[in-house]
Amino acid sequence: MHRKILLLAVVLVPLAAAVAGDEPRLEAFGGYSWLSTSLLQDTGFLPAREGLSGFDSSLSWNITHNLGVVAEGSGFFGTPSQDGTAVRARDYSFFAGPKITHHNRSNNIEVFIHQLFGMSHATLNSATRSFASTGFSMEAGFGMDIVVRKYVSIRPFQVDYMISQLTYHTQNQFRLSAGIVFRWKFGERRNAFRAPPPDCSPAAVDPTKTQRKESNAAEVAYSSD
Repeated sequence: MHRKILLLAVVLVPLAAAVAGDEPRLEAFGGYSWLSTSLLQDTGFLPAREGLSGFDSSLSWNITHNLGVVAEGSGFFGTPSQDGTAVRARDYSFFAGPKITHHNRSNNIEVFIHQLFGMSHATLNSATRSFASTGFSMEAGFGMDIVVRKYVSIRPFQVDYMISQLTYHTQNQFRLSAGIVFRWKFGERRNAFRAPPPDCSPAAVDPTKTQRKESNAAEVAYSSD
């Protein structure tokens, strides 16, 4: 599985075009998130998948016009119950990895994809038993941002597929998120070509001086003839 993960990263990163732009350098996202998890089923606490509510947050640093790096943290909580059995569940994850964004300036829409790697920690507690585990996780997903102000965007959706190794089974999880994005530029980016230096010639400084010199030279030439 680790070879497949590395292959996805190798394929994903070179897709970004390294073109400088005026997009924000730093973006901070925060919002509501819902997780569909198989952990309670895999550990034998409950007979089926369950959904947990929580939060998702991230910081993105845009290296170029399209390519950035993301650090993301999320947490999910709930007490699902089936057949009279209630389980107190907690699930935390931290990821980091590349992000590729396509900017559509005509309608202020930005679409992105990312491939992230990290760790997950989960705890489960019922009246008769408990479970705790930390393991490797990865996620791949996409989403959309709508720019409503220069420094604010709305993220109506972000969809992620997550894989976690918290038991001898692989947990296949799905996550939906939505929230607000704050954007900072930290100064405008410089253009690839600098403006030409100012013209400091006498004609540019005081055109009348050059005209007087030319007229004097013409008079001297006429008199010599």
